Amino acid sequence: MRFLLFFFACCLVVACSTKKPSPQSGYYTLVFQTDNGNIPTRLSISGSAGWQIINAGEVIQLDSVILRNDSFFVKLPLFDSSIKGTWRKDSLMGEWTDHSRKDYSIPFTATIGTSASCESSVEELNYDVVFSPEDTTSSSKGVAVLQQHGTCVTGTVLTETGDYRYLQGELNGDSLWLSAFDGTHLFYLTGRLVGDSIIGGVFLSGKHWKEPWSAHKSAINTLRDPDSITSLREGRQPEFTVHNSSGQMIRFDSTTWKNHVSIVQIMGSWCPNCTDESRFLKTLFDEHTTRGLRIIPVAFERGDDTIAACARVQKQFTQLGLSYPFYYGGQASKTAALSTFNFLDEVHSFPTTIFIDRQGKIRKIFTGFYGPGTGEEYTRHTKAISTFVDSLMTE
Repeated sequence: MRFLLFFFACCLVVACSTKKPSPQSGYYTLVFQTDNGNIPTRLSISGSAGWQIINAGEVIQLDSVILRNDSFFVKLPLFDSSIKGTWRKDSLMGEWTDHSRKDYSIPFTATIGTSASCESSVEELNYDVVFSPEDTTSSSKGVAVLQQHGTCVTGTVLTETGDYRYLQGELNGDSLWLSAFDGTHLFYLTGRLVGDSIIGGVFLSGKHWKEPWSAHKSAINTLRDPDSITSLREGRQPEFTVHNSSGQMIRFDSTTWKNHVSIVQIMGSWCPNCTDESRFLKTLFDEHTTRGLRIIPVAFERGDDTIAACARVQKQFTQLGLSYPFYYGGQASKTAALSTFNFLDEVHSFPTTIFIDRQGKIRKIFTGFYGPGTGEEYTRHTKAISTFVDSLMTE
């Protein structure tokens, strides 16, 4: 009997000693260090839920976490990027690498802190935004749709080419900051709230972009409708040539569109707004595929390695559960996209989405996509598209 007790005690000691060490559970402030300034974001580590990136209402589950001694490596979902580094009990340090860009890594540190959640009470704070307000040649408009929960602020910025997805930050006194990290975009907006205005604003995107911005409180969305920005060139028809995932050239022309309603999506696997739209297009495809709806995604990818580019797109499509094929259009630039889709007057953004009826006529062209981070705008936007597609299906 004593031998058995001793044996089980030894087994327990061995079991405890072989348990893999890991960072302390809790909410971490993940701070990326760029030459333009530090960008704080949010990371949660839990023994039961694992590692999660938190951006307001978006929780990104990190299922590919490898721990070896005091090192970690995480392949981020959907986008071709990763984080790696070392950890101590309640802190991390390492770097984020976007593999779709050349030589693009940003170092970070993370320290354990308080919960990243916000209070339930909400005050709406909506502003008309101008980026680069002093430069009339490059200035652009946006609408900040924000919600204040005590000192916590969430929301997004809508532009005429999409949205900034899920932003989260704080308002301390008159100092406002908002950030988001989703594996491919690292956004940070700061400014001072003075009366009905935000002044002295600075917008950072990763380590490659810094831009001033300002805003004024408003209850009116002054942006153009997404279907009024991109136009069809007079006398042109929807004809283009792209490659399939095997490298074969595929021609889409007047014979292609017969007896189908087709949605052509100009997109990229590196583009979060495109990813949001892809999720929505999947629901349309599942609903209408038996009635002849086709989704035709044409990807424009970073880098000059076509095989690697197609592999990135295929990986994302597999993770999103998209059953229809994609096509490769070229490198990720609006110039390359316009060269392929030369029947358009301009390609203003990724995504740009073209709706073609059963007779091969372009019926609408949408610039950008308002994703779920925009709340009510997403509901209105997707309802309008769904209603329009349903009307095309019944013609």
